[in-house]
Amino acid sequence: MATHPLISRRGLFFGAAGVAAAGLLAACGDTDEAGTPATGGSSAAAGGGSFPATVTHQFGTTAVEQAPKTVVSLGWADADALLALGVVPAGILDWFQAWPVGVGPWAQDRLGGAKPTVLKGPEINFEQVATLRPDLVTFTKSDNVKATWEQLEKLAPTLSGPAGTQPYGTTLKDQTIMIAEALGRKSEGEALVAANDKALADAAANNPGFAGKSVVVAAAFNGQYGAYTRGDGRVQFMEALGFKNSQKIEDLKPANFYAEVSKERVGLLDADLTVIFGIGAGAELKKDAVLNSIPSAKAGRLLVIDDADLVNAFSTNSVLSTPYTLEKFVPMVTDALA
Repeated sequence: MATHPLISRRGLFFGAAGVAAAGLLAACGDTDEAGTPATGGSSAAAGGGSFPATVTHQFGTTAVEQAPKTVVSLGWADADALLALGVVPAGILDWFQAWPVGVGPWAQDRLGGAKPTVLKGPEINFEQVATLRPDLVTFTKSDNVKATWEQLEKLAPTLSGPAGTQPYGTTLKDQTIMIAEALGRKSEGEALVAANDKALADAAANNPGFAGKSVVVAAAFNGQYGAYTRGDGRVQFMEALGFKNSQKIEDLKPANFYAEVSKERVGLLDADLTVIFGIGAGAELKKDAVLNSIPSAKAGRLLVIDDADLVNAFSTNSVLSTPYTLEKFVPMVTDALA
């Protein structure tokens, strides 16, 4: 298993993303296996597109000579971007192992009844990808390991993240537009991003009290706390609403976008608003005496998210998850700051 500089990669995602089934943690050392068989061997794809299409990314340029018929989504939230563009992947890597169809409730209606092959992640099973016979693989948000991309490129044209992006740091904008470019439909990707930005701007305008307030976005698992820095999608979402990520967290300068915070330093999690989630541990967090000792908790400005789907939507930060997160999360924020 690849490792994060601070914690295991699976621990990072499951802990940070709040996977629904806590029992999955016990499967940390399990080998990956395929989930639901696909009902067909090809993607349901929207028509159109200008080809050949080329996409430049951190490992070079990927050319797509004609409209892909079988797309496999491996990058975190790539499936959301594909579905938003009307393309149903033949295979989806389910990073959260939370849903039998591989995508969250905010995207499931876009499947139109199709049942893509669901690959359990975050590790890549190359043999299973090969059996799907893809003619395009999307891998725009990942650990940015070149050897993995090179293996996939042997199977089909494969996208990676943009140059200069930290692991798992591909933005919603880059992810959506790069995938749209590979489908020969860049302008449609740009339109999706513009609509996403407008929805966030409207939410910020409707909640002027958010502007300039400090926020800490934190996770708790394995008896530890941690907080996210700029570059993480959750922080980007909060900043789009007008919040400023806590400078105390930014000053920790972690190697990646996640900084561990010991219980002895729990005061670092204090801010005008503290958002925290854990693995099926909402009730425990609400009773956590250490966590509830920080000023924001005492003032009622500690927001514990224990809805697994909402945590995953917040963590996914895609053009499809944004409306879902805005609808369910923003009222909670408003109440916490009231």
